[in-house]
Amino acid sequence: MKITEFDIKINKKNVLELINCHPGSPVYESVEEELEEMLSDAYEKLSPAAVLAFGDITEYDLSEYGEDIREALFCIESVGKEIGIWTTELFEKGNYLKGMLASAIADDCLFQMDGMLKEPVIQMCQEKGFGVVRRLEAPQDIPMEVQKTAWEITRAEDEIGLGITESYMFDPVKSNCQIYILKEGLDEYRTEHDCSNCPRIDCKMRNLQKFPVIIKQGGKESVIEGTERQTLLEILQNAGIYLSAVCAGKGTCGKCKVQFLDGVPKPSKADEKFFDRKALEDGYRLACTAAPNQSCRILLADPEEEGFVVVADGVCCEGTQEHGKEESLERGMHCGIAADIGTTTIAMQLVDTGSGAVIDTYTAINRQRTYGADVISRIQASNEGKQKELKASVLEDLERGIKELFSKNHVETERMVISGNTTMIHLLMGYSCETLGVYPFTPVNIDTIETDFQTLFESSEYDFPITIIPGISTYVGGDIAAGLLVCGFDKNDKVSVLIDLGTNGEMAIGSKERILVTSTAAGPAFEGGNIICGTGSIPGAVCKAEYREGKFNVYTIGGEKPAGICGTGVIDITYELMKHELIDETGLMDEDYFEDGILAAENGEKEIRFYQKDVREMQLAKSAIRAGFETLLVNYGVSYEEIDAIYIAGGFGYKIDIEKAVGIGLFPKECKDKMKAVGNSSLSGSRLCLTDPEAGKRIAEITGKAREIQLAASSEFNDFYMQHMYFLKG
Repeated sequence: MKITEFDIKINKKNVLELINCHPGSPVYESVEEELEEMLSDAYEKLSPAAVLAFGDITEYDLSEYGEDIREALFCIESVGKEIGIWTTELFEKGNYLKGMLASAIADDCLFQMDGMLKEPVIQMCQEKGFGVVRRLEAPQDIPMEVQKTAWEITRAEDEIGLGITESYMFDPVKSNCQIYILKEGLDEYRTEHDCSNCPRIDCKMRNLQKFPVIIKQGGKESVIEGTERQTLLEILQNAGIYLSAVCAGKGTCGKCKVQFLDGVPKPSKADEKFFDRKALEDGYRLACTAAPNQSCRILLADPEEEGFVVVADGVCCEGTQEHGKEESLERGMHCGIAADIGTTTIAMQLVDTGSGAVIDTYTAINRQRTYGADVISRIQASNEGKQKELKASVLEDLERGIKELFSKNHVETERMVISGNTTMIHLLMGYSCETLGVYPFTPVNIDTIETDFQTLFESSEYDFPITIIPGISTYVGGDIAAGLLVCGFDKNDKVSVLIDLGTNGEMAIGSKERILVTSTAAGPAFEGGNIICGTGSIPGAVCKAEYREGKFNVYTIGGEKPAGICGTGVIDITYELMKHELIDETGLMDEDYFEDGILAAENGEKEIRFYQKDVREMQLAKSAIRAGFETLLVNYGVSYEEIDAIYIAGGFGYKIDIEKAVGIGLFPKECKDKMKAVGNSSLSGSRLCLTDPEAGKRIAEITGKAREIQLAASSEFNDFYMQHMYFLKG
């Protein structure tokens, strides 16, 4: 059978998708116009045709599909030679965009033809009493030689002028071949292309099999949709179900544990590392390495980070006291919302802009954490196609906080101020992160951003202006600028230091005369990440520890039974190991604990241990912070004695035991009495911007005078880094 009547209507959306041109791209409209101009010529050059014929298939080994497979329906489809010639001419003339568009038009035509051939294929098979066992394609399902067989049986050269090369490639290239293997009496017609077996994993038209995934959590069940070749973590992310994945799905942190009740996939190497034989037999897997590929039922424990303690308190260094929630709100009160978007957490406050009083506070986990604990992981996720999901995630978190603050207090706001590091603001605004993670690390925009709720959230539910505090550089963002503002760096005569202890250790040194800033990748150890039994600041997290009479005595957040070790607990345990010589100056654990770690706590269900790997993680983190601090001092030209104050910002810094932090070498002992915990200085800075009419001008002055020190190119930093890797007493 020869078919030439195809009702092809070029799908502009598909064509643009095929060349990776998406809505929102700065060139989208101009490329769309270029495509529009090409359409009339393209229709003239398309000559869609297909040939189909039955033939013998026994020369190929198809025993895996059944011993009685003897006949097949061979199908070849082509868009004709003219469109290929046109494409080549466009490329030869240097018109690469039009050449790419012409090639994509041909592909779109082939995809449409494939769908239109389904009905005649089934009709031909029914007339001969055959069902279709499966559709095969070369080379993934059957050797390339089958294309020569199909070409001969269908008489494609005589019928539609199709040639074939010695390597079994068709001429013109924009042609496809399908082989439908048949079985007599079968009442099924599996004519669809099997995307799961196709090697073209970058195909924009990829359509994988979908299946139900039943999620059981907290006594409730829900059903979401899974897709072949997706990990369970990706399936959960696409469904908006939060699961912490500190390592960004690399299978190295072991935090995304789930239990398969049905449809259990084979264990991965990462599973075998984190689970014993009994747990594996019981269906425990890491969501980031488990690829179900079939209907399954999953038990998710209540999120480990429920109840995560998020610090919203701050000490305003300029003397303004923070206020707790008031008993009642005065009518006509002018309110604003201050927000801090951290890599791990989000904190928001409803503020009386007249008095500066904090009316109410909302805190939450930044659910982008499911894409990785640090900014590098988020940048990578954005660049790998998760940009929209990351933006939607943080907008949802913020909107949830806004609604709660409004509904609980029966007020509306006049204004909102947001601070955050540069990556968090890029993800919030939907900016490309492609230049953030590669040298020379160029941000899209770090200036003050003035927008409004309806524009940013694409919703008409509220209507108020939003200001986003400007950043200083790619890795020293608006959160640090806000901290410098609230600590009065633009007013201080004496030299001060601000250190924000978190996944990324941002720090600054200066006075009203000049400011130097830098950032060092401390990693997530300070927040419990990359620690084998680590956890965030949740109820039950070991936050303080002492080693007495051969064992640890620990204290947990909320006095709950131990659930893991958070950042302050990691510091305490490291200090105690050093103090009692259970690790040497190089960080090497005593041989009694080298293999299995040392028992820190137990809760009746599991042991919480601290391992050699955990010591190394802390070494790397503390050395990075200390080396960055020392490098700033050298470049600023001051000694320890000339520093007036060291402000420690962030939730981790708010709870840290300064003496033990100094003891392991995180900070110099000479500065111990100069350290002041200022809590969430980023949020405090946002709040100050709501109440101080001069704050915008002051922020601009701070960001304008701040100069960044690039540690990657600093020989001093490398020297300090190696020096402070050691645990030296005294």
